[in-house]
Amino acid sequence: MVEKTYDSNLSGEPADTELVVLQALLLDSVAEGVIVRVGEKIMFVNAAARSMFGFDSVDEAIAQPSIDSLIHPEDMPVVAESFRRRLAGEDAPLKYSFRILRKNRPICWVSCRAQIVSWGGEQAVAACLTDISEAKAAERVHSRSELLFSNVFRMNPEVMLLANLRDGTVRDVNPAFLNIFGQRRDDIINHKVAELDIWADKTFLRRFVEELKITASMTDVPTTVKTRGNLVRHFRLFAQKIDHGGEQLLLLIGRDVTDDMVQTQDLQRGKDIAELANRAKSDFLANMSHELRTPLNAILGFSEIIRDEIIGPVGVPRYSEYAHDIHESGTHLLSIINDILDLSKVEAGRLDAHLSWIDPTDCLELCLTLVQQRAFESNILLKHYLDSDVLLEADDRLLKQIGLNLLTNAVKFTGSGGTVTLALSRTANKGLCLSVEDTGVGMTADEIRVARRPFGQVNIGSSRQQEGSGLGLPLVSGFVEKLSATLLIDSQPGVGTCVKIIFPPFKVKDRVEDNSTDI
Repeated sequence: MVEKTYDSNLSGEPADTELVVLQALLLDSVAEGVIVRVGEKIMFVNAAARSMFGFDSVDEAIAQPSIDSLIHPEDMPVVAESFRRRLAGEDAPLKYSFRILRKNRPICWVSCRAQIVSWGGEQAVAACLTDISEAKAAERVHSRSELLFSNVFRMNPEVMLLANLRDGTVRDVNPAFLNIFGQRRDDIINHKVAELDIWADKTFLRRFVEELKITASMTDVPTTVKTRGNLVRHFRLFAQKIDHGGEQLLLLIGRDVTDDMVQTQDLQRGKDIAELANRAKSDFLANMSHELRTPLNAILGFSEIIRDEIIGPVGVPRYSEYAHDIHESGTHLLSIINDILDLSKVEAGRLDAHLSWIDPTDCLELCLTLVQQRAFESNILLKHYLDSDVLLEADDRLLKQIGLNLLTNAVKFTGSGGTVTLALSRTANKGLCLSVEDTGVGMTADEIRVARRPFGQVNIGSSRQQEGSGLGLPLVSGFVEKLSATLLIDSQPGVGTCVKIIFPPFKVKDRVEDNSTDI
Protein backbone atom coordinates (compact mmCIF):
# COMPACT_ATOMS: atom_id res chain seq x y z
CA MET A 1 0.00 0.00 0.00
CA VAL A 2 1.40 3.43 -0.99
CA GLU A 3 0.88 6.08 1.68
CA LYS A 4 0.45 9.83 1.27
CA THR A 5 3.08 12.22 2.58
CA TYR A 6 1.60 14.75 4.96
CA ASP A 7 3.56 18.03 4.70
CA SER A 8 3.34 20.09 7.85
CA ASN A 9 4.13 23.23 5.74
CA LEU A 10 0.78 23.85 4.05
CA SER A 11 2.06 26.93 2.19
CA GLY A 12 4.68 24.92 0.36
CA GLU A 13 7.45 27.12 1.79
CA PRO A 14 10.29 25.57 3.84
CA ALA A 15 9.22 24.90 7.42
CA ASP A 16 10.62 27.31 9.90
CA THR A 17 11.61 26.81 13.51
CA GLU A 18 8.36 28.19 14.82
CA LEU A 19 6.33 25.59 12.91
CA VAL A 20 8.47 22.76 14.22
CA VAL A 21 8.01 24.11 17.74
CA LEU A 22 4.27 24.27 17.17
CA GLN A 23 4.27 20.67 15.93
CA ALA A 24 6.20 19.62 19.01
CA LEU A 25 3.78 21.37 21.33
CA LEU A 26 0.80 19.72 19.66
CA LEU A 27 2.36 16.23 19.75
CA ASP A 28 3.35 16.69 23.40
CA SER A 29 -0.33 16.86 24.29
CA VAL A 30 -1.09 13.50 22.62
CA ALA A 31 -1.70 10.62 25.07
CA GLU A 32 0.09 8.11 22.81
CA GLY A 33 3.84 8.01 22.60
CA VAL A 34 5.09 9.72 19.41
CA ILE A 35 8.61 9.50 18.05
CA VAL A 36 9.76 11.21 14.81
CA ARG A 37 12.81 9.99 12.93
CA VAL A 38 14.68 11.14 9.84
CA GLY A 39 16.77 8.24 8.72
CA GLU A 40 18.37 6.82 11.85
CA LYS A 41 18.32 10.19 13.61
CA ILE A 42 15.68 10.87 16.29
CA MET A 43 14.13 14.29 15.67
CA PHE A 44 11.45 14.42 18.34
CA VAL A 45 10.02 12.39 21.22
CA ASN A 46 6.82 13.59 22.87
CA ALA A 47 6.16 13.57 26.61
CA ALA A 48 4.29 10.21 26.56
CA ALA A 49 7.12 8.56 24.60
CA ARG A 50 9.78 10.07 26.87
CA SER A 51 8.00 8.58 29.86
CA MET A 52 7.69 5.27 28.01
CA PHE A 53 11.45 5.12 27.24
CA GLY A 54 12.51 6.60 30.57
CA PHE A 55 14.06 9.81 29.18
CA ASP A 56 14.23 12.82 31.48
CA SER A 57 14.16 15.41 28.68
CA VAL A 58 13.81 15.97 24.93
CA ASP A 59 17.53 16.67 24.66
CA GLU A 60 18.37 13.30 26.23
CA ALA A 61 16.09 11.54 23.75
CA ILE A 62 17.43 13.38 20.70
CA ALA A 63 21.00 12.77 21.87
CA GLN A 64 20.58 9.01 21.24
CA PRO A 65 23.03 7.96 18.50
CA SER A 66 20.40 5.97 16.60
CA ILE A 67 16.82 4.78 16.81
CA ASP A 68 18.30 1.28 16.73
CA SER A 69 19.57 1.71 20.29
CA LEU A 70 15.98 1.85 21.53
CA ILE A 71 14.70 -1.32 19.79
CA HIS A 72 15.22 -4.88 20.96
CA PRO A 73 17.88 -6.53 18.75
CA GLU A 74 15.61 -9.49 17.95
CA ASP A 75 12.91 -7.13 16.64
CA MET A 76 15.21 -4.85 14.61
CA PRO A 77 14.72 -6.76 11.30
CA VAL A 78 10.92 -6.25 11.50
CA VAL A 79 11.21 -2.52 12.27
CA ALA A 80 13.94 -1.91 9.66
CA GLU A 81 12.03 -3.71 6.90
CA SER A 82 8.83 -1.78 7.68
CA PHE A 83 10.77 1.52 7.63
CA ARG A 84 12.45 0.66 4.34
CA ARG A 85 9.23 -0.35 2.63
CA ARG A 86 7.42 2.73 3.88
CA LEU A 87 10.09 5.11 2.53
CA ALA A 88 10.23 3.22 -0.77
CA GLY A 89 6.49 3.63 -1.27
CA GLU A 90 5.87 -0.13 -1.01
CA ASP A 91 3.17 -1.88 0.95
CA ALA A 92 4.01 -1.73 4.64
CA PRO A 93 1.95 -2.84 7.62
CA LEU A 94 -0.16 -0.09 9.14
CA LYS A 95 0.27 -1.61 12.58
CA TYR A 96 2.81 -3.98 14.07
CA SER A 97 4.41 -4.66 17.46
CA PHE A 98 7.94 -4.94 18.80
CA ARG A 99 9.92 -4.56 22.01
CA ILE A 100 11.69 -1.39 23.11
CA LEU A 101 14.63 -0.99 25.47
CA ARG A 102 14.12 1.42 28.33
CA LYS A 103 16.56 3.11 30.68
CA ASN A 104 16.69 1.32 34.04
CA ARG A 105 13.30 -0.23 33.36
CA PRO A 106 12.05 -3.61 32.09
CA ILE A 107 11.67 -4.28 28.37
CA CYS A 108 8.32 -3.08 27.06
CA TRP A 109 6.11 -4.33 24.23
CA VAL A 110 4.58 -1.57 22.07
CA SER A 111 2.08 -1.45 19.24
CA CYS A 112 3.29 0.86 16.46
CA ARG A 113 1.32 2.83 13.84
CA ALA A 114 3.66 4.72 11.50
CA GLN A 115 3.30 7.11 8.58
CA ILE A 116 5.47 9.43 6.49
CA VAL A 117 5.39 13.13 7.42
CA SER A 118 7.36 16.25 6.64
CA TRP A 119 9.41 17.50 9.56
CA GLY A 120 11.34 20.76 9.15
CA GLY A 121 11.23 20.37 5.38
CA GLU A 122 12.60 16.79 5.48
CA GLN A 123 10.86 13.48 4.84
CA ALA A 124 10.39 11.76 8.20
CA VAL A 125 8.52 8.84 9.75
CA ALA A 126 6.30 9.50 12.73
CA ALA A 127 5.49 6.46 14.85
CA CYS A 128 2.67 6.35 17.41
CA LEU A 129 3.48 3.86 20.19
CA THR A 130 1.06 2.21 22.63
CA ASP A 131 2.23 0.15 25.59
CA ILE A 132 0.81 -3.37 25.17
CA SER A 133 3.03 -5.14 27.73
CA GLU A 134 0.09 -6.27 29.87
CA ALA A 135 -1.80 -7.54 26.83
CA LYS A 136 1.31 -9.42 25.66
CA ALA A 137 1.78 -10.94 29.13
CA ALA A 138 -1.85 -12.06 29.15
CA GLU A 139 -1.42 -13.43 25.65
CA ARG A 140 1.64 -15.43 26.74
CA VAL A 141 -0.21 -16.81 29.73
CA HIS A 142 -3.13 -17.74 27.50
CA SER A 143 -0.81 -19.36 24.97
CA ARG A 144 0.93 -21.37 27.68
CA SER A 145 -2.45 -22.46 29.03
CA GLU A 146 -3.59 -23.45 25.56
CA LEU A 147 -0.38 -25.42 24.99
CA LEU A 148 -0.60 -27.09 28.38
CA PHE A 149 -4.25 -28.04 27.84
CA SER A 150 -3.42 -29.34 24.37
CA ASN A 151 -0.61 -31.52 25.73
CA VAL A 152 -2.71 -32.83 28.61
CA PHE A 153 -5.64 -33.46 26.27
CA ARG A 154 -3.47 -35.32 23.78
CA MET A 155 -1.34 -37.35 26.22
CA ASN A 156 -3.97 -38.19 28.87
CA PRO A 157 -4.68 -41.95 29.07
CA GLU A 158 -8.29 -41.23 30.05
CA VAL A 159 -10.93 -40.80 27.37
CA MET A 160 -11.47 -37.08 26.64
CA LEU A 161 -13.99 -35.31 24.41
CA LEU A 162 -14.73 -31.63 23.68
CA ALA A 163 -18.14 -30.71 22.31
CA ASN A 164 -20.33 -27.66 21.81
CA LEU A 165 -22.74 -27.68 24.73
CA ARG A 166 -25.52 -25.97 22.81
CA ASP A 167 -25.81 -28.25 19.78
CA GLY A 168 -23.66 -31.23 20.90
CA THR A 169 -21.20 -31.02 17.99
CA VAL A 170 -17.89 -32.74 18.72
CA ARG A 171 -14.96 -30.31 18.52
CA ASP A 172 -12.13 -32.69 19.40
CA VAL A 173 -11.28 -36.07 20.95
CA ASN A 174 -7.96 -37.35 22.24
CA PRO A 175 -6.07 -40.43 20.94
CA ALA A 176 -7.20 -42.50 23.93
CA PHE A 177 -10.83 -41.98 22.86
CA LEU A 178 -10.09 -43.18 19.31
CA ASN A 179 -8.15 -46.18 20.59
CA ILE A 180 -10.73 -47.37 23.13
CA PHE A 181 -13.74 -46.95 20.85
CA GLY A 182 -11.92 -48.05 17.67
CA GLN A 183 -13.03 -45.09 15.55
CA ARG A 184 -11.36 -42.62 13.19
CA ARG A 185 -11.17 -38.91 13.94
CA ASP A 186 -13.06 -38.02 10.74
CA ASP A 187 -15.97 -40.19 11.89
CA ILE A 188 -16.30 -38.19 15.11
CA ILE A 189 -15.26 -34.56 14.61
CA ASN A 190 -18.21 -32.26 13.68
CA HIS A 191 -20.69 -35.04 14.43
CA LYS A 192 -23.22 -34.93 17.25
CA VAL A 193 -22.26 -36.60 20.53
CA ALA A 194 -25.69 -38.25 20.63
CA GLU A 195 -25.03 -39.78 17.19
CA LEU A 196 -21.88 -41.60 18.35
CA ASP A 197 -22.64 -45.28 18.72
CA ILE A 198 -20.90 -45.59 22.09
CA TRP A 199 -23.74 -45.34 24.61
CA ALA A 200 -25.06 -48.60 26.05
CA ASP A 201 -27.93 -46.66 27.64
CA LYS A 202 -29.51 -44.50 24.91
CA THR A 203 -31.25 -42.20 27.43
CA PHE A 204 -28.20 -41.54 29.57
CA LEU A 205 -26.59 -38.75 27.53
CA ARG A 206 -29.72 -36.59 27.39
CA ARG A 207 -30.20 -36.79 31.17
CA PHE A 208 -26.50 -36.18 31.74
CA VAL A 209 -26.34 -33.02 29.58
CA GLU A 210 -29.54 -31.58 31.03
CA GLU A 211 -28.21 -31.92 34.55
CA LEU A 212 -24.84 -30.47 33.51
CA LYS A 213 -26.55 -27.33 32.18
CA ILE A 214 -27.80 -26.74 35.70
CA THR A 215 -24.82 -27.78 37.83
CA ALA A 216 -21.91 -26.61 35.60
CA SER A 217 -19.82 -29.66 36.55
CA MET A 218 -20.32 -33.31 37.44
CA THR A 219 -17.92 -35.87 38.89
CA ASP A 220 -17.74 -39.64 39.20
CA VAL A 221 -20.95 -40.40 37.30
CA PRO A 222 -21.33 -44.14 36.55
CA THR A 223 -22.40 -45.29 33.10
CA THR A 224 -21.86 -48.09 30.59
CA VAL A 225 -20.48 -47.64 27.07
CA LYS A 226 -19.79 -49.81 24.04
CA THR A 227 -16.07 -49.95 23.26
CA ARG A 228 -14.03 -51.55 20.46
CA GLY A 229 -15.50 -54.88 19.44
CA ASN A 230 -18.90 -53.87 20.83
CA LEU A 231 -17.81 -54.76 24.37
CA VAL A 232 -19.81 -53.16 27.18
CA ARG A 233 -17.53 -51.54 29.75
CA HIS A 234 -18.20 -49.64 32.97
CA PHE A 235 -17.05 -46.01 32.97
CA ARG A 236 -16.95 -43.14 35.42
CA LEU A 237 -17.57 -39.74 33.79
CA PHE A 238 -16.29 -36.32 34.82
CA ALA A 239 -17.67 -33.24 33.04
CA GLN A 240 -17.05 -29.49 33.11
CA LYS A 241 -18.49 -26.55 31.21
CA ILE A 242 -15.81 -24.36 29.57
CA ASP A 243 -16.24 -20.88 28.11
CA HIS A 244 -13.92 -20.66 25.12
CA GLY A 245 -14.14 -17.39 23.22
CA GLY A 246 -17.83 -17.03 23.97
CA GLU A 247 -18.57 -20.62 22.95
CA GLN A 248 -19.88 -22.91 25.69
CA LEU A 249 -17.97 -26.19 25.48
CA LEU A 250 -18.41 -29.46 27.30
CA LEU A 251 -15.22 -31.21 28.45
CA LEU A 252 -16.03 -34.86 29.06
CA ILE A 253 -13.51 -37.22 30.69
CA GLY A 254 -14.19 -40.93 30.98
CA ARG A 255 -12.34 -43.51 33.05
CA ASP A 256 -12.69 -47.24 32.44
CA VAL A 257 -13.33 -48.81 35.86
CA THR A 258 -14.43 -52.25 34.70
CA ASP A 259 -11.25 -54.00 35.88
CA ASP A 260 -11.35 -52.10 39.17
CA MET A 261 -14.94 -53.18 39.74
CA VAL A 262 -14.09 -56.81 38.99
CA GLN A 263 -11.10 -56.64 41.33
CA THR A 264 -13.18 -55.02 44.08
CA GLN A 265 -15.86 -57.68 43.70
CA ASP A 266 -13.20 -60.43 43.83
CA LEU A 267 -11.67 -58.88 46.96
CA GLN A 268 -15.06 -58.58 48.62
CA ARG A 269 -15.90 -62.16 47.67
CA GLY A 270 -12.57 -63.33 49.06
CA LYS A 271 -13.12 -61.32 52.24
CA ASP A 272 -16.59 -62.82 52.69
CA ILE A 273 -15.22 -66.33 52.18
CA ALA A 274 -12.37 -65.69 54.63
CA GLU A 275 -14.75 -64.30 57.25
CA LEU A 276 -17.08 -67.25 56.77
CA ALA A 277 -14.16 -69.67 57.10
CA ASN A 278 -12.90 -67.84 60.19
CA ARG A 279 -16.33 -67.99 61.80
CA ALA A 280 -16.60 -71.67 60.93
CA LYS A 281 -13.17 -72.28 62.46
CA SER A 282 -14.07 -70.36 65.61
CA ASP A 283 -17.38 -72.22 65.94
CA PHE A 284 -15.59 -75.54 65.41
CA LEU A 285 -12.95 -74.74 68.03
CA ALA A 286 -15.56 -73.60 70.50
CA ASN A 287 -17.64 -76.76 70.00
CA MET A 288 -14.63 -79.08 70.10
CA SER A 289 -13.23 -77.38 73.18
CA HIS A 290 -16.46 -78.02 75.04
CA GLU A 291 -16.55 -81.61 73.80
CA LEU A 292 -12.96 -82.22 74.93
CA ARG A 293 -13.42 -80.76 78.38
CA THR A 294 -15.81 -83.50 79.55
CA PRO A 295 -13.50 -86.51 78.98
CA LEU A 296 -10.50 -84.51 80.17
CA ASN A 297 -12.16 -83.73 83.47
CA ALA A 298 -12.77 -87.48 83.93
CA ILE A 299 -9.14 -88.25 83.08
CA LEU A 300 -7.90 -85.61 85.52
CA GLY A 301 -10.24 -86.80 88.28
CA PHE A 302 -9.41 -90.50 88.03
CA SER A 303 -5.67 -89.90 87.56
CA GLU A 304 -5.69 -87.74 90.70
CA ILE A 305 -7.48 -90.52 92.64
CA ILE A 306 -4.91 -93.08 91.49
CA ARG A 307 -1.96 -90.71 92.08
CA ASP A 308 -3.03 -89.83 95.62
CA GLU A 309 -4.25 -93.43 96.35
CA ILE A 310 -7.52 -92.04 97.73
CA ILE A 311 -9.45 -95.34 97.45
CA GLY A 312 -6.52 -97.53 98.38
CA PRO A 313 -2.89 -98.34 97.64
CA VAL A 314 -1.97 -98.99 94.04
CA GLY A 315 0.57 -101.62 94.86
CA VAL A 316 3.08 -100.83 92.16
CA PRO A 317 4.81 -97.43 92.70
CA ARG A 318 5.40 -96.93 89.00
CA TYR A 319 1.63 -96.84 88.43
CA SER A 320 1.45 -93.83 90.77
CA GLU A 321 4.16 -92.11 88.72
CA TYR A 322 2.22 -92.82 85.56
CA ALA A 323 -0.95 -91.39 87.14
CA HIS A 324 1.03 -88.27 88.11
CA ASP A 325 2.25 -87.85 84.52
CA ILE A 326 -1.27 -88.37 83.17
CA HIS A 327 -2.60 -85.71 85.54
CA GLU A 328 0.13 -83.20 84.61
CA SER A 329 -0.36 -83.77 80.88
CA GLY A 330 -4.12 -83.56 81.20
CA THR A 331 -3.89 -80.33 83.18
CA HIS A 332 -1.65 -78.83 80.51
CA LEU A 333 -4.00 -79.98 77.76
CA LEU A 334 -7.01 -78.53 79.59
CA SER A 335 -5.18 -75.21 79.92
CA ILE A 336 -4.58 -75.17 76.15
CA ILE A 337 -8.21 -76.04 75.45
CA ASN A 338 -9.39 -73.22 77.73
CA ASP A 339 -7.10 -70.80 75.86
CA ILE A 340 -8.43 -72.02 72.51
CA LEU A 341 -12.00 -71.59 73.73
CA ASP A 342 -11.28 -68.04 74.90
CA LEU A 343 -9.49 -67.17 71.65
CA SER A 344 -12.36 -68.53 69.57
CA LYS A 345 -14.75 -66.34 71.57
CA VAL A 346 -12.53 -63.32 70.95
CA GLU A 347 -12.34 -63.96 67.21
CA ALA A 348 -16.06 -64.68 66.97
CA GLY A 349 -16.86 -61.49 68.87
CA ARG A 350 -18.62 -63.46 71.60
CA LEU A 351 -16.29 -62.69 74.49
CA ASP A 352 -18.32 -61.17 77.31
CA ALA A 353 -16.86 -58.66 79.73
CA HIS A 354 -18.76 -58.07 82.97
CA LEU A 355 -17.51 -54.64 83.92
CA SER A 356 -17.54 -53.30 87.47
CA TRP A 357 -15.34 -51.13 89.68
CA ILE A 358 -12.76 -53.50 91.14
CA ASP A 359 -9.57 -53.28 93.16
CA PRO A 360 -6.93 -54.34 90.58
CA THR A 361 -4.35 -55.13 93.29
CA ASP A 362 -6.45 -58.09 94.51
CA CYS A 363 -6.38 -59.70 91.05
CA LEU A 364 -2.68 -59.00 90.52
CA GLU A 365 -1.61 -60.29 93.94
CA LEU A 366 -3.41 -63.56 93.16
CA CYS A 367 -1.48 -63.76 89.86
CA LEU A 368 1.79 -63.23 91.75
CA THR A 369 0.90 -66.04 94.14
CA LEU A 370 0.18 -68.45 91.26
CA VAL A 371 3.56 -67.87 89.53
CA GLN A 372 5.64 -67.45 92.69
CA GLN A 373 6.55 -71.13 93.04
CA ARG A 374 7.65 -71.42 89.42
CA ALA A 375 9.75 -68.28 89.75
CA PHE A 376 11.36 -69.66 92.89
CA GLU A 377 12.18 -72.98 91.18
CA SER A 378 13.76 -71.08 88.26
CA ASN A 379 15.79 -68.83 90.59
CA ILE A 380 14.01 -65.70 89.35
CA LEU A 381 13.45 -62.66 91.55
CA LEU A 382 9.80 -61.61 91.48
CA LYS A 383 9.19 -57.92 92.28
CA HIS A 384 6.01 -55.89 92.39
CA TYR A 385 5.01 -52.22 92.83
CA LEU A 386 1.26 -51.81 93.03
CA ASP A 387 -0.69 -48.60 93.55
CA SER A 388 -3.37 -49.60 96.05
CA ASP A 389 -5.24 -46.28 95.93
CA VAL A 390 -7.02 -46.78 92.61
CA LEU A 391 -10.12 -48.54 91.36
CA LEU A 392 -10.46 -49.86 87.83
CA GLU A 393 -13.58 -50.46 85.75
CA ALA A 394 -12.85 -53.93 84.37
CA ASP A 395 -13.76 -57.62 84.41
CA ASP A 396 -11.78 -59.22 87.24
CA ARG A 397 -11.66 -62.56 85.39
CA LEU A 398 -10.12 -60.99 82.28
CA LEU A 399 -7.72 -58.89 84.36
CA LYS A 400 -6.53 -62.04 86.17
CA GLN A 401 -5.97 -63.81 82.87
CA ILE A 402 -4.04 -60.81 81.52
CA GLY A 403 -1.79 -60.65 84.59
CA LEU A 404 -1.29 -64.42 84.77
CA ASN A 405 -0.45 -64.75 81.05
CA LEU A 406 2.04 -61.88 81.15
CA LEU A 407 3.74 -63.09 84.35
CA THR A 408 3.88 -66.69 83.11
CA ASN A 409 5.49 -65.64 79.84
CA ALA A 410 7.97 -63.39 81.66
CA VAL A 411 9.05 -66.16 84.02
CA LYS A 412 9.16 -68.69 81.18
CA PHE A 413 11.56 -66.63 79.04
CA THR A 414 13.79 -65.29 81.82
CA GLY A 415 16.90 -67.24 82.75
CA SER A 416 18.16 -68.17 86.19
CA GLY A 417 19.19 -65.14 88.23
CA GLY A 418 16.91 -62.81 86.25
CA THR A 419 14.19 -60.48 87.48
CA VAL A 420 10.48 -60.10 86.67
CA THR A 421 8.74 -56.91 87.83
CA LEU A 422 4.99 -56.32 88.02
CA ALA A 423 3.93 -52.68 88.37
CA LEU A 424 0.64 -50.79 88.56
CA SER A 425 0.85 -46.98 88.46
CA ARG A 426 -1.02 -43.88 87.34
CA THR A 427 -0.13 -42.27 84.01
CA ALA A 428 0.44 -38.57 83.34
CA ASN A 429 -3.12 -38.16 81.99
CA LYS A 430 -4.69 -39.83 85.06
CA GLY A 431 -4.99 -43.21 83.36
CA LEU A 432 -3.54 -46.49 84.68
CA CYS A 433 -0.55 -48.52 83.47
CA LEU A 434 -0.17 -52.22 84.22
CA SER A 435 3.33 -53.36 83.23
CA VAL A 436 5.29 -56.62 83.37
CA GLU A 437 9.01 -56.23 82.75
CA ASP A 438 11.62 -58.99 82.60
CA THR A 439 15.35 -59.35 82.01
CA GLY A 440 14.87 -62.32 79.71
CA VAL A 441 15.96 -63.16 76.18
CA GLY A 442 13.90 -60.38 74.53
CA MET A 443 12.58 -60.24 70.97
CA THR A 444 13.12 -58.35 67.74
CA ALA A 445 10.32 -56.35 66.07
CA ASP A 446 9.67 -59.23 63.63
CA GLU A 447 9.53 -61.73 66.48
CA ILE A 448 7.02 -59.53 68.34
CA ARG A 449 4.75 -59.61 65.27
CA VAL A 450 5.00 -63.43 65.22
CA ALA A 451 4.28 -63.69 68.95
CA ARG A 452 1.12 -61.58 68.63
CA ARG A 453 -0.36 -63.99 66.06
CA PRO A 454 -2.44 -66.95 67.30
CA PHE A 455 -0.23 -70.04 67.77
CA GLY A 456 2.79 -67.91 66.88
CA GLN A 457 5.87 -69.16 68.72
CA VAL A 458 9.25 -67.47 68.54
CA ASN A 459 12.36 -69.65 68.25
CA ILE A 460 14.71 -67.89 70.69
CA GLY A 461 17.49 -70.33 71.38
CA SER A 462 16.80 -72.75 74.17
CA SER A 463 13.69 -70.85 75.20
CA ARG A 464 11.82 -72.40 72.27
CA GLN A 465 11.94 -75.67 74.17
CA GLN A 466 9.65 -74.18 76.83
CA GLU A 467 6.13 -75.53 76.82
CA GLY A 468 3.42 -73.32 75.38
CA SER A 469 0.74 -73.07 72.72
CA GLY A 470 1.53 -69.60 71.40
CA LEU A 471 -1.85 -68.30 72.57
CA GLY A 472 -0.83 -66.20 75.56
CA LEU A 473 -0.10 -62.88 73.85
CA PRO A 474 -2.98 -63.11 71.33
CA LEU A 475 -5.35 -63.77 74.23
CA VAL A 476 -3.97 -60.81 76.15
CA SER A 477 -4.48 -58.62 73.05
CA GLY A 478 -8.12 -59.72 72.81
CA PHE A 479 -8.78 -59.19 76.52
CA VAL A 480 -7.09 -55.79 76.50
CA GLU A 481 -9.20 -54.64 73.55
CA LYS A 482 -12.35 -55.83 75.32
CA LEU A 483 -11.42 -53.69 78.33
CA SER A 484 -10.90 -50.58 76.10
CA ALA A 485 -7.20 -50.53 76.93
CA THR A 486 -4.04 -50.41 74.81
CA LEU A 487 -1.28 -53.03 74.59
CA LEU A 488 2.33 -51.86 74.09
CA ILE A 489 5.38 -54.13 73.79
CA ASP A 490 8.97 -52.94 74.04
CA SER A 491 11.62 -55.63 73.70
CA GLN A 492 15.29 -55.98 72.83
CA PRO A 493 17.16 -59.26 72.31
CA GLY A 494 19.47 -59.99 75.23
CA VAL A 495 18.01 -57.12 77.30
CA GLY A 496 14.46 -58.14 78.07
CA THR A 497 10.82 -57.34 77.43
CA CYS A 498 8.38 -54.83 78.88
CA VAL A 499 4.67 -55.23 78.20
CA LYS A 500 2.38 -52.34 79.16
CA ILE A 501 -1.40 -52.25 79.38
CA ILE A 502 -2.65 -48.64 79.33
CA PHE A 503 -6.16 -48.00 80.66
CA PRO A 504 -7.77 -44.65 79.71
CA PRO A 505 -8.66 -42.08 82.41
CA PHE A 506 -12.40 -42.75 82.25
CA LYS A 507 -11.70 -46.34 83.38
CA VAL A 508 -9.85 -45.22 86.53
CA LYS A 509 -10.76 -43.41 89.72
CA ASP A 510 -9.24 -42.89 93.13
CA ARG A 511 -10.30 -45.15 95.95
CA VAL A 512 -11.01 -42.02 98.05
CA GLU A 513 -13.62 -40.90 95.49
CA ASP A 514 -15.31 -44.28 95.74
CA ASN A 515 -15.38 -44.22 99.56
CA SER A 516 -16.91 -40.74 99.58
CA THR A 517 -19.94 -42.02 97.73
CA ASP A 518 -20.76 -44.39 100.59
CA ILE A 519 -21.05 -41.64 103.21
